Amino acid sequence: MPADLGAPSLYRLMAWLSPGFPVGGYTYSHGIEYAVEAGLVVDGPSLQDWVAEILCRGAGLVDAGLLTAAWDAAANGGTEALLRVAERAAAWRSTAETALESEAQGEAFLAAVAAGWPDPRRDAAVAALSAAGVAPAYAVAVAIAGACAEVPAEALVRTYVQAFAASLVSAGVKLIPLGQSEGVRILAALEPAVEQTAALAQAADLADLGTSAWMTEWASMRHERQYTRLFRS
Repeated sequence: MPADLGAPSLYRLMAWLSPGFPVGGYTYSHGIEYAVEAGLVVDGPSLQDWVAEILCRGAGLVDAGLLTAAWDAAANGGTEALLRVAERAAAWRSTAETALESEAQGEAFLAAVAAGWPDPRRDAAVAALSAAGVAPAYAVAVAIAGACAEVPAEALVRTYVQAFAASLVSAGVKLIPLGQSEGVRILAALEPAVEQTAALAQAADLADLGTSAWMTEWASMRHERQYTRLFRS
């Protein structure tokens, strides 16, 4: 963690990316619900492998890269640079449900942050994207808020990826189902994947990023027609 992560930044990280922050993260499984239905995720080890794949070769890596680029644009690059990242983030979804997951959480996050932490600079950046017809993806929304609040990018990216991992594990614990202790074990075992994803995303150019976790995308597409569903994705 960077040495310059002061108390205000730490507080915002803990608040904004905690499970209790009202973005509705508990309503999304990122396709894990269908993976459980299809027998692809059946226990703790298979859930751990599935989530690690999402983090290292799927949406986790892409979103961490988008967050890094959006933070840099919001902090240094101006509106045009931020708009380019936001447009890519809006298009970089392989299924209708993952697009919903990202856009809805981005909208909810910005509304919640605005209610608790008024910031004219952040509001101006969001208004500029809205005027261009771009709804910020969740990663972009977090990046804008973090950059405007001077939360260091490194800490923001790592915390975002960890929160994403925790949300996926929580969905799996409910769906399989597993005990809370097993969920904690999986989350602890995913620490190297979280660190790897955050480090790769910060070192890579957006042009270098992509996904190869095609089974998770297939599960998300099949989830759209799943007969009985607890989650929105």
